[in-house]
Amino acid sequence: MSDKQNITIQLAGQPKIPLAIDRADEEMMRKAEKMVNDLWHRWHTEKFAAEPQLKVMARVAFQFAVLYLRGERNAADLKALEESLDDMLKNLPGLE
Repeated sequence: MSDKQNITIQLAGQPKIPLAIDRADEEMMRKAEKMVNDLWHRWHTEKFAAEPQLKVMARVAFQFAVLYLRGERNAADLKALEESLDDMLKNLPGLE
C-alpha cells in the first residue's frame, strides 16, 4: 500500500491545487490550508479590503515566511541553550 495520497487544496479562492502527500501529513496540510485561508479572508475583508487579492495573498505569504523564520531562530536558540546546559552538567563536581 502506498504511503502517498492525492488531495486538493484551495487557497484564497484560486483554482484548486492537486497535491500528492504522505498520508501522515494530511491533517497538517489541511490545517495549513485553513490557516492561510482564514488569514487571507480576514485581511481581504477587513484589514486590506481596498487592496487587490493578489497583494493580500502576498502579505499572507510574507507573514507565514516570517513566522517560519522566527520558528527556525527559536529552534536554534533552544539548541544553543541545550548545548550550554549539557556543558554545565558535564562540569559539575561528582559527575565525571
